[in-house]
This record gives sequence, structure tokens and C-alpha cells, in this order.
Amino acid sequence: MMEEVRRLVSEGKTVTLTVKGYSMNPFMSNMRDVITLGAWKDSQLCKGCVALVRDTRGNYLIHRIIKREGNLVTLMGDGNIGQTETATLDNVIAIMYSIQRNGRIYTTDSFTWKAYSWIWDKLTPVRRYPLWLWRKTHKQIPLDRK
Repeated sequence: MMEEVRRLVSEGKTVTLTVKGYSMNPFMSNMRDVITLGAWKDSQLCKGCVALVRDTRGNYLIHRIIKREGNLVTLMGDGNIGQTETATLDNVIAIMYSIQRNGRIYTTDSFTWKAYSWIWDKLTPVRRYPLWLWRKTHKQIPLDRK
């Protein structure tokens, strides 16, 4: 399916996907939020950008870029406290342009999205505490691994 996403994005189309997984909590919730992905320009692949990539281990994931060094990007899910992944620019499939949650659409260039993202980035050293609280108050259903 992700190769089809890559093809559509390379043709200039946007793709809408329902979030599956918990690695981007609390910003993206499993089976609730819908994201819109599209093509990217080199200047957009910077710290804070959420991207769909195929990492160096061959896994497809949607995580936030935390660092870029030349042809490599380092990514980390918002729900992680230290685990990172890397991908080459050739394996960046798309970037996120918006998220729909509970009927409201937030674009990644909106003040709200940028403010929350900035705050969450600054909380990285102590992120384990708000994530612990989030997980205590939001039940996570195991994902099917078929």
C-alpha cells in the first residue's frame, strides 16, 4: 500500500490515511485521526516536519523529523522518549499537511499545530511524565500484527 502512496504523491496527488499505531501519541491517535500527506520540497524537510518514510530497516512509519544531516533524516515518534529511526531523502515518501481530529482540521502551518509541536519538542527531556499520564488516561488497544 505504501508504494501506491509513493506513486500517487509522485504524481502530485495528496493521500489521506487513518492513523494506525500509538507512536505519535498524543498528537495522532490510533484509528481516530486522519492525516493528509503530499509531496515535499527539500526546504520542508527540517526539524519538526512530520514525514512518511521507509527507514533504514525497511519499516514504513510516520514520525517527526528531529534532525537532518545532508541526505539523512533522524525521526522520532511523539510517543517515544528516546527511540529514533533514520532514513535517506530518497526514502522520504511524503510529508503531512493536515490532520483531522473530531471533525476539525489542523494544517501543519497553523498556529495551533506549530505551538503544540514547539512545546512538545521542548518537553523532550521530561516527555516520559506527560506520556505516562496520557497512557494512564487513554487506553491503548493492542494492534493486530497479521
